[in-house]
Amino acid sequence: MKKIFCLFVIAFFITVGAFAQISNTRVTIDTTVRDAVQFQSDLSSSEASDAIDGYFDSMHISKEKGKGFIIKKSLGYMLYKRAKVEGSNNDYDYYFVVDTKKQKGKDGSVISIAVGKGIGNFFNTGNDKVWKDLTQFAGYLLSNYFEQYKLYTQLSQVGKDMDKKKKKLDDVLKQKSDLESGISNDSLQIVNFNDALQKLKTNQQ
Repeated sequence: MKKIFCLFVIAFFITVGAFAQISNTRVTIDTTVRDAVQFQSDLSSSEASDAIDGYFDSMHISKEKGKGFIIKKSLGYMLYKRAKVEGSNNDYDYYFVVDTKKQKGKDGSVISIAVGKGIGNFFNTGNDKVWKDLTQFAGYLLSNYFEQYKLYTQLSQVGKDMDKKKKKLDDVLKQKSDLESGISNDSLQIVNFNDALQKLKTNQQ
C-alpha cells in the first residue's frame, strides 16, 4: 500500500511539473496570429513531429496535406481535424507548430498548439474550458506520450542492435562450425598421409 502511495505521489508531481512547463503564446496560422499553448521538449523537432503524428495516427487521424492540386505547398504547421484528445470530450481541430530549440549538444524542440473548430474558427485564452483542456492535453504529450515515444524508439533501436548481434553471432558460429569441420578433415588427411607414408617405408625395407 505504501509503495502504491509513493508511486501515486511521484506521478502527481511529474504531472504538476509538466503543467508548470506549459505557457500561453501566440503563433501564426496561415496569415493570422492565434492564441496557443507552448512547451519545450528534449526531442528534436523531427522526433517531436514524428511523435505527434504517431499519436494521431493511433486514432486513425491523418495529418492534413498541403495546399494545391498537383504540387502540394507546405502548410507551415501540422493540422489534425476532428480529433478527440486526452482531457477533452469534444472533437476539435489541432494546429501544431514545431520549431527547433538550439542548445548545447542535441537540439531540442518548441511545440506550440492552437485549437479550433471548422475553417477559420479558433479558440482563445478566453474560452476557459477549452483552454484548460488544451493545457491538459499539452501536459499529457510532454509528460506521457513523448516519454512513450522515447521508450518505443529506444526499444526499436535496441531490437535492431540485438538483431545485428544475433546475425553476427550466427556468422561466427557458422565460421566456427566450418573451421571445426575443416580441422576434422585436415586431421583425417594427416592420419591417412601418415598411414600411406608408413606403408611405403615398410615396403622399402
